Amino acid sequence: MFFKKNSKINEKSINVAFQSTFIFWGVTLFINGLFEMAQDKPLISNSFIILFVGLAIFFLTEKVANHFNKNIK
Repeated sequence: MFFKKNSKINEKSINVAFQSTFIFWGVTLFINGLFEMAQDKPLISNSFIILFVGLAIFFLTEKVANHFNKNIK
């Protein structure tokens, strides 16, 4: 009832969005860790910023991928 299967979801766009978000979070956390080791303070000190930017990247990437996948067909 709450989690209905949506047949309109484009799995290819979702996978592209997952991959781009994972890459962003991985690179951001790696660079943040390097800064923390080198300068004793992280580049981005608030984890919520990293989280919300990653979520924004996910939704924007999904929309862009949907747009390109619809134009290809």
